[in-house]
Amino acid sequence: MNNITGKVVSVNSSIKGGIPKMPQDSIEIYKYGVRGDYHSGKTNFHAKKNNLDRQITIVAKETVDFINKNIGNKISAGSLGENILIHGFGDLSNVSNKHIMKIGTDVVLKINGQNQPCSTLNSIDKRVLKLIIGKRGILATVESTGIIRKDDEVKIYKK
Repeated sequence: MNNITGKVVSVNSSIKGGIPKMPQDSIEIYKYGVRGDYHSGKTNFHAKKNNLDRQITIVAKETVDFINKNIGNKISAGSLGENILIHGFGDLSNVSNKHIMKIGTDVVLKINGQNQPCSTLNSIDKRVLKLIIGKRGILATVESTGIIRKDDEVKIYKK
């Protein structure tokens, strides 16, 4: 992953839980995630439990394209509940808690591991859950704050 640069395809948030998250012009990354997003805050309740390693969800456009190829274009930016949709790194299955991600000029995210598929995705199409196993994206927490916009540069580094 050295010297690979990707880009932000979409930034998404939602004040309520579930899917989808709605595309925004920009999102503000603050100490506890995406400002105004349901899954941000000092206490992050997701799936009825406190998930401190789950401030931000990142999904690959390559995964969205793969699913759409198999089910017909039913997935768009934010459909999988991601805050950030990126392109250029494959399906992100090789990204782990040994990595950090820099987005734009200011934002640095600590990768906490792979995101597990959720049965909520079956509401899109009953085939999604099976197709997304191992490609659900990554979870991250905030190391450095700032604003993220579509087309911002993304870099992933080993810690």
